[in-house]
Amino acid sequence: MTTVWITGGKGFIGRHLARLVSLRGERVCGIGHGLWPAAEAGKWGYTNWCNGEIEAVNLSQLARGSGVPDFVYHLAGGSSVGTSFQYPREDFCRSVDSTSRLLEWIRLNAPDAHMVCASSAAVYGAAFADPIPEHASLSPFSPYGSHKAMMEDLCRAYAENFGLHIVIVRLFSVYGAGLEKQLIWDLCSKLARGGDSSVVLGGTGEELRDWLHVSDAAALLWLARAECHESCHVVNGGTGIATSIREVARMVCEAWGGGASAEFSGIARVGDPPCLVADCTRAIRLGFKPGVMLAQGIHETVGWFKAGHKTCALPST
Repeated sequence: MTTVWITGGKGFIGRHLARLVSLRGERVCGIGHGLWPAAEAGKWGYTNWCNGEIEAVNLSQLARGSGVPDFVYHLAGGSSVGTSFQYPREDFCRSVDSTSRLLEWIRLNAPDAHMVCASSAAVYGAAFADPIPEHASLSPFSPYGSHKAMMEDLCRAYAENFGLHIVIVRLFSVYGAGLEKQLIWDLCSKLARGGDSSVVLGGTGEELRDWLHVSDAAALLWLARAECHESCHVVNGGTGIATSIREVARMVCEAWGGGASAEFSGIARVGDPPCLVADCTRAIRLGFKPGVMLAQGIHETVGWFKAGHKTCALPST
């Protein structure tokens, strides 16, 4: 049986990916922060879970329980632009140090494993107005983006110098039920506190983003493993569809009901590029096709929030 490891496996994307991989008949093992009872982890498809940092001792412990991996999905790392400005050293450790430790462990203990590394569109920066191809120049706009770019450089170095088989997936704006941060969560939280009235969001509202439902993100990560090579290919993780923050806010308010509305301060947020939209040519060649349209995904996410958002429901099979 194929053995798959997921770092950051208890996180938003990690849980959905684990579920998808397990449904395809592969053994799924994870490592990340947080105690996780076996029964609960098992609902998401995990057979082994290690609560801890990505360090050699923990990776070796996981290997003793599951065997060395055939595939490693590296999802652990910094996850917030804002936090990276507040705590840049911590963000560096989460994204860069953890990747270095993982790559070195794989080099020494599982050199035949194939690795899919989840990066971010934040590496591209703020200079684009059209869909961005993978070969575009990188100019990160935040510590978060800079650290993701460093992480990518490490992956390329280990692929080129040590023959590791790696692919990098630059995820754009991943969303869905279970994500307790970012625009949709923030807007729902403000609407819940404000009695369904008008709320004010930062920025102009004209910023363009490429919104990818978490189930589609998991599907693309699954497909991307076919691109693991010593040349360390890069694949954009998006839909290719540009949607303004204002339009997303409108859809959230519509799904919320009660005449809710959103306004914008007009003040650009620190580290917030005006346009991040993917050129999805490579993803399409892999056979990727988004399955959840934005309006549907927002409706489901708002419904989850209003239902109490105590837990993220398992995806349907």
